[in-house]
Amino acid sequence: MDCRRFLTILLVLALLAAVLIPILRVRAAQPLTPKERREIGTAVTAYRRAEDHDARAEAARKTLALGTPAAAALLDAVGAELKPLEARYRAAFLKAARAVLRERLKEHDTEELEALQAKVTSLSNDGGLSKETIKKKGDPALAKLEAVLILTPDEIRQASDALNTQRETLLAFGRHRDKALDYLAEHLPKAEALPDTRPYEEVLADHEALTALLAIAKSDAHRRRLIANADIGVQIEPEEARGLRRLNQIRILAGLSPLRIDVKLCEAARDHSKDMVEKKFFAHDSPVRGKKTPWDRAKRFGTTAYAENIAAGSSTGEGSIQQWWYSPGHHKNMMGNHSRVGLGRHGKTWTQLFG
Repeated sequence: MDCRRFLTILLVLALLAAVLIPILRVRAAQPLTPKERREIGTAVTAYRRAEDHDARAEAARKTLALGTPAAAALLDAVGAELKPLEARYRAAFLKAARAVLRERLKEHDTEELEALQAKVTSLSNDGGLSKETIKKKGDPALAKLEAVLILTPDEIRQASDALNTQRETLLAFGRHRDKALDYLAEHLPKAEALPDTRPYEEVLADHEALTALLAIAKSDAHRRRLIANADIGVQIEPEEARGLRRLNQIRILAGLSPLRIDVKLCEAARDHSKDMVEKKFFAHDSPVRGKKTPWDRAKRFGTTAYAENIAAGSSTGEGSIQQWWYSPGHHKNMMGNHSRVGLGRHGKTWTQLFG
């Protein structure tokens, strides 16, 4: 990739930084008095001007003691601090990942990797494909591709002491974000929407995994799709997003294009999983009026679908992908020539739709 294209990717990553900390606007039950506004403003200003982590933590504690509107203001302040730090961290993380990958690829030629990819993709053309064939031919080839191409966040951070320093700074701010969200979750009405309430370290780990995946994508178009998916992914459940990232990881390893997340397909899939659990059936044909086929269900949610997978028993998105990987028909759907995908769960029941 030339310098201009690489900088374009980094710019998009910087814009994506807003995904981690959405701004939260909270309406007070009663209008704030001028005194309350001044107190909140003073507390947040003290947080922003704190010179070290201890002082910042104390300022955050005092801000939260002022109540719900102050907690929302603190969350906004933390978000404003985190955005530029996240953008710089992502850029440095991607640069380090690409350097580690270049060194690793020196030990492997292109023909070797292409041969492994062909073994994986050829499975879908096997008319008599079986679980045993997938295990015998597909698993070894995929494992070798993963060993060469997949970079773990730990491996990438080990290549740069500066990355670890940046990450520790992010996590320090993230702890204030977590405390503000915890306070709001406890004190806001249940109907009040909150941004992603997972611990910040978990959210950051997901985005590190995405950035590591960007390093192995073979084209700018594929990278742009993965970045767009990260933005879309905050609109669905975290385990659904993780499952779809694992699916796209497998496809990229095999030399295929990643699929775009279609939120409407996710909603249709989640709705079918819910119906299967609540109405006690497990099938592609639904007894619910107006939802008989996958195509009916996709249409109800304003989109289209051409294939569907269903599974039960896994508590994780990656687990459901693993189940379908070993099921010939489902395997072919996942590795097929689609452009869009949706994944939706209810409990341990999963539905996947392709468009």
